[in-house]
Amino acid sequence: MKKALIVFFTLILFFNPLFAQGASETKKVDKLTIWSGASEDEAEALVKKFNEKQPGINVSIIRAGSGELVNRLYSEQPKPDGDILLMVAKENMELAYDFLAPYKSINHAKIDVSVRDSADVPRFYGSSMPLQAIMVNTNLLKSSDYPKSWADLVDPRFKGEIILANPALSGSAYAQVYMLYKLYGNDFLAKLAKNAVFTASSTAGPESVARGEYAITVTGESNIGKYIGEGSPVTYVYPAEGTGARFDATGIIANGPNPEAAKLFMDFITSLEAYEIIRSTRNRRVVTTELPGPENLPALSEIKLFPYDDLEAKNIKETLINDFSNMM
Repeated sequence: MKKALIVFFTLILFFNPLFAQGASETKKVDKLTIWSGASEDEAEALVKKFNEKQPGINVSIIRAGSGELVNRLYSEQPKPDGDILLMVAKENMELAYDFLAPYKSINHAKIDVSVRDSADVPRFYGSSMPLQAIMVNTNLLKSSDYPKSWADLVDPRFKGEIILANPALSGSAYAQVYMLYKLYGNDFLAKLAKNAVFTASSTAGPESVARGEYAITVTGESNIGKYIGEGSPVTYVYPAEGTGARFDATGIIANGPNPEAAKLFMDFITSLEAYEIIRSTRNRRVVTTELPGPENLPALSEIKLFPYDDLEAKNIKETLINDFSNMM
C-alpha cells in the first residue's frame, strides 16, 4: 500500500503543470547584475562577448569606483542586488572578502596563484595588472647609464634628473612609494625624496621625460607603451628587484540573486577570450602569460614580480604619506 501511494503522488507531481512550472522557474538562468570597476567600454565589450555565448541572460551593468562598490556591498547585506564584482582593485576585494562566494572557475588551473585568491576554492581571480616601471629618455641617457634597479634611483648621479608624482596626490605614486618602503625602508625613501623632483600630476612625469625635460620617471607601464607608440625617445626598465604584482580582480557576490548566471560569467571572465578583450580594449596587461603584453611592452613571462600586499598598503597609507611628505 505504501509503495502504491508513493507512485501515486509521484505521478501527481509529474503531471501537475503548476509544479512543473515552479521547477523550471527555479532553474531559470536569465539575469545577471554586474557591479563594475572597469571602464564603460571594457565592461560593454565583455558583456557583448558573454552574451554571444549566453544569449538568454539579460545583463545589467552598474559602474562605480572600487571603494564605492565595496561600500554598497556592505550596505546591502545580507541580500545584495549584485551578482558580480568586476575588475575591482585587489585591496578592495580583500575588504569585501567575507561577502564574496567561493567558486573554482573551469579555467582555475591556468591562472597562477599569485594573481588570484590563494584559497583552494578562490573568491576572486585577477583580471588586469597595473604594473609600475621606470621610464627613461634615450636621448638623455646612454643605455649603459640607465638605472637598472629601484636602488639606483637614489644614486647621486641622477640627482635632479628624476621626476616623480606626489604620493599624497596620486594613487599610482603611492603604490610606488609603498613598494620602495617594503623593499628598502624609510632611510631609502629619505634619500629618494632628496634625489627627485615632485609634481602634482601622475601624467606630468612621463610627459616631461618624453619631452626631454627629465631623464627618468616611475610610472604605470601603459604610459611608457603609449609614448613609445607615439615615437617619443623613451624606453622602459623593469627593475632587477622586480615590480609589485598589483592586480584588479573579479568575483561572485555572495547571496546575490543570480548565482548560477554568476558562475557562468566567472568561467567566461577567466577565459583567454575575455583576457584578450581586456588586453586590447585599453591596451592593458592581463594576468595570464598566454597572451602578449600591452603594445610596445614585454610579455608578463619576461617581467620579474614580487608580492604586493594591497591591504597593508591601504592600512598604512596615511602614515606612510605623512612620513614621506615630511622627507620631501
